[in-house]
Amino acid sequence: MGLLIINGTLRAKQFWPEARSDADTVTVNLVPQAKKPFVYVNDAGKRTTTHAFDNAAIVGKFGPSLVVKQNKNSAVRKVTVRLQGVDAPELHYQPTVPGTKGKGLIHPFRQSLGETCADALHDFVETFGQAEIPCLVTTVVSRPNDVCDVFGRVVGNLVLVMGGSRIDVNQWLLREGWAMPGLYNSMSSAEIATVLADHATAKQDKRGLFSKNIVTSKLASFDPKQVERKGWPSFSPFSDKGPVNFPKFFRRQAEHHVRIANSEAVPADLRGLIKTKKDDVALSTNQFLKLKGSVTGKKPRPEFKNLATFLGGNAYPTGPEVVFWENDSRIVKAGTNTPITKW
Repeated sequence: MGLLIINGTLRAKQFWPEARSDADTVTVNLVPQAKKPFVYVNDAGKRTTTHAFDNAAIVGKFGPSLVVKQNKNSAVRKVTVRLQGVDAPELHYQPTVPGTKGKGLIHPFRQSLGETCADALHDFVETFGQAEIPCLVTTVVSRPNDVCDVFGRVVGNLVLVMGGSRIDVNQWLLREGWAMPGLYNSMSSAEIATVLADHATAKQDKRGLFSKNIVTSKLASFDPKQVERKGWPSFSPFSDKGPVNFPKFFRRQAEHHVRIANSEAVPADLRGLIKTKKDDVALSTNQFLKLKGSVTGKKPRPEFKNLATFLGGNAYPTGPEVVFWENDSRIVKAGTNTPITKW
């Protein structure tokens, strides 16, 4: 295993209510090529400037997606980062349901407290008083194919660099209770342990989402009228209060609602829908931490079971209980099927 380090800056105003970024996905502007935006440090400590992600695309179930993006008429290159181990209430989840185009059924659905959590991160980065905050994105990986998820997002930790200080945003979100643990098989046991410890601190100290009795294992009803809203300067935290389920289940609820509205023959209950999804597999966290050998690969290990297995009655996990299997994807040279295997 080695460490990929991405050097860039974080635009502070990207977060809701000033813009659209939520509390678990960010956009990082890369430093210029001359300043070495991508550096890989192998397990022997050797540092290598890598160009593996130049003109690279992720190919998976949702089609190809460029890793490094660049707007037309702009010299700024960017990556989208999914904060590892973090899942915050949804601010604007828009499900993908084939056959609904033009029917007005799909909207950017909003989860209760999605605005409050995004606003908390916005206020936190604003305290640094800089429009562009120097940052690093770090991820422990072996190969270029280990870096991104199926959507082409880099999965890692966002570290703000302020003089001699390093502030890990992932840890801040979890410790302050503005997110729940989102655990995946691509994470090491040490990474999972850190996430769980930070989450336990938030619950123990009753911070953020856990300062009120709003995170629930009982499935909250889905309100299709609760959609993305434009932010406003006088937003009051917790004014969007309501019961909060683990975001993965909210996303499944949104899909379920749209498919029913589209008159599709789907199970009447959410558990039934999840049971039909072959990609929705998980394993209890305790069992995952006891596994020996490789825990990644193209196919889930046999220990992983359909997510519906972990839904007892109306009791749904809230994050720390289960580890999800990451959907498979490949990194290739954009426009080709040529895999990228070397740093």
